[in-house]
Amino acid sequence: MYALKFTFLLYLTKRTTANTTTAAHRAQQEAVAACRNLTSSPTNDGTTTTIQTIPDPSCWDTLDMTDWMTSWNTSTTICTATQSVLTPCQCQIDEPWATCFMRLSYERNRTASYMCTDLTKPEDCTEPVPGIVVPGPAEIFYGAYSIWSLFAYLAVWHDSLTSSSAIPAITALLFDKKTSALSANHLLVALVQDYAVDPYLSQALVSIMTSEPLVSKGAASTMPTLSTAQELLGQLLQQALEVLMSDWTCGDFQTMASGGMLLNGTLETTEILDARLEQQEKR
Repeated sequence: MYALKFTFLLYLTKRTTANTTTAAHRAQQEAVAACRNLTSSPTNDGTTTTIQTIPDPSCWDTLDMTDWMTSWNTSTTICTATQSVLTPCQCQIDEPWATCFMRLSYERNRTASYMCTDLTKPEDCTEPVPGIVVPGPAEIFYGAYSIWSLFAYLAVWHDSLTSSSAIPAITALLFDKKTSALSANHLLVALVQDYAVDPYLSQALVSIMTSEPLVSKGAASTMPTLSTAQELLGQLLQQALEVLMSDWTCGDFQTMASGGMLLNGTLETTEILDARLEQQEKR
């Protein structure tokens, strides 16, 4: 009798485990399908719904975007000076990986600009939407959106820290006895820590600014003065952008994109940061 009861309980346990596994697998399949559905679809009442401008951050992990983009970076061919038409290539010589990715994503849309490499020229970096990205896997859209979102995030910081609104906050740090010996890199980190709105992206930015290869950049160790601080801060942010967009292997882009942070849209705006810096409104 005991053996029969034990066998029955073992059967129930296996059946429950199997049902749970099946349900989890089904949920994963549904999540992947939802992330890959970038087209408009009809609702029950006959109206049409379209994808939101800001994608679901969970899709970064659902679609294993880090692995997908790593595979793209390692498998995409780079042109050589003597490239033959018989051996086609994709990325141009010395072209940053992010520029190549955006160019290929927008290749069928002549009105879109893919040069997300200069923080003073936001008009050269077009926000991606499913309609302007080339047909293909949804991962192309999520990759392009993350590149654009990172550019937009750094551009907001660049605009605010190089404007007159930032002078009160910068002055306070430079003349504070505890922080008066700050390097330009430490000054930038202190400003981000004190005045950032988005706690997750700011933590990621601080992480990459305090590690290689950015910590060894020329402007990073320079001691700023009140007259040079804003120029140095602008240079540091531009250098950060260049590393993020050109060096996939260093891992900085992955740090900023972790968990879909770049798919969530940034909480920072120039207006908000300007006000916080001018009023020295720390978080």
